[in-house]
Amino acid sequence: MNRANSPIFVCGAVSGVWKGRCVAMAMLDNIRPLVEARLASLGMELYDMVFHPAGRHSVLRIYIDKPAGVTIDDCETASTEISMLLDVENFMNSPYTLEVSSPGLDRPLMRPKDFRRAVGHSVVLDLRTPDGKLRQVRGTMEAYNDDTLTVETGGSPVVIPVSDVKSGKIEINFK
Repeated sequence: MNRANSPIFVCGAVSGVWKGRCVAMAMLDNIRPLVEARLASLGMELYDMVFHPAGRHSVLRIYIDKPAGVTIDDCETASTEISMLLDVENFMNSPYTLEVSSPGLDRPLMRPKDFRRAVGHSVVLDLRTPDGKLRQVRGTMEAYNDDTLTVETGGSPVVIPVSDVKSGKIEINFK
C-alpha cells in the first residue's frame, strides 16, 4: 500500500486564513471512536492521536498503550489495522504519513487514568502559579483524586490542585 496516496485530511485556506488545523481537529474527533474500537479489539488502547498538517508531508501520529507494555509487533499490527480502517472510511483526499508508537516511558500525564497510574512513581510537574508564572515540582506521587495530587518532594507532602497542573510526566531514574 502506498501511504503517500492514502486519503485522510484536506487542508485549505479561506479568505487567506489557514483552516487546516480546524479541519484536522474535527476529523480526529470523527475517527477517534473508530480507532479506539479497533485498538480495543486488539487488546490495546488509544493513548493519544495528533495530526500535524503540512501539505504532502502531513503526519497522523497515534500513540497506543496496553497494560503489559507496547512492543514493536503491537505497533506494526496497530498500524496495519488503523491504515485499513482509514482507507475504508475514506475521509479525505490528501496524502499523509501514519505513525504508530508507544507514548514512551516518560509519557505525559494528561488524563485522570494517567495520574492514577503515576501514583508511586517519580514525577515532574509544571504548575501555573497565581501570578501567571510556572513552577516545577519533582517528587513521588503519593496520591491522586479528581481534584488534587499529593507529591512527596523530600520534605512534607505537597497537595496540588489538578487545575494548577500545566503539564507533567513520569520521571525515569536509571539508577
